[in-house]
Order: sequence, then structure tokens, then C-alpha cells
Amino acid sequence: MKKNTAALVFAILGAIFGLIGGILWAACAQTCAGVSSAVGGESGTPVGYMVGFICLGIGGALLMLIGGIQAFTYKKAGTALSVLGFLLQVGCLVLQCVFVGGFSFTLSLCTIVSVLMGLLQAIFAARKPQ
Repeated sequence: MKKNTAALVFAILGAIFGLIGGILWAACAQTCAGVSSAVGGESGTPVGYMVGFICLGIGGALLMLIGGIQAFTYKKAGTALSVLGFLLQVGCLVLQCVFVGGFSFTLSLCTIVSVLMGLLQAIFAARKPQ
């Protein structure tokens, strides 16, 4: 029986970077809000952003990993979970841009890598066994 190793490899790599990015942003939400308000910018509630980073960043990374494990054996649920995890990672990237007030490549590097890995994983998870 053939295995879909490409989807699993991209899922593992994407989950690692997604977890790093999600934990980093959730842990630094209070500090970033404090710096933003000290500089004179608008700052939202850091608790709401922290919950968003946990749900979107960490939850998306875990869904990508579960989807990659399912796609490894060509189960149909793997594709759906991979796409859902990818969309959650994209949502985390958008939330980071909203929180900072613009796009920052260096601050969002882990999430960007996770989004790219999630896209590749979703593509490979959708392929049929040969």
C-alpha cells in the first residue's frame, strides 16, 4: 500500500512553524499592545488578540498536523482538515497584520512559512493514490 509521505512531511514542518508562530504571538500580545499604546498608537484588547492567536495559530497548526496524518494513508478527511488548518493559518496571518497595524515580514516569518507549508500540504493531501 502506498503512503502519501509528502503531505505528512509538509504537515510536520508546517505544524512546527505554526506552533512557534502561534505561541510567540500569543505570549507577546500583551507586550506588543503595551508598546503600541506607549508609542501613541491604537491598541485593542490584548486578551482578545491572544485568544485569536491561540485559536487560529495553534489550532490551525494542530489541524494541519492531524490532516497530514490522515492524508498519509489517503483518507478523505485528511484533505478537509489540511485545507481547514491552512485557512486558519491564513487567518492568523491576517490577525497579525491587523494587530500590528500593517504587514511585517520579520514578525510574521514563522506564520508565513507555516502558510506556505500548509498550502503545499493541502495540495499533496488532495492527490489520489496511484
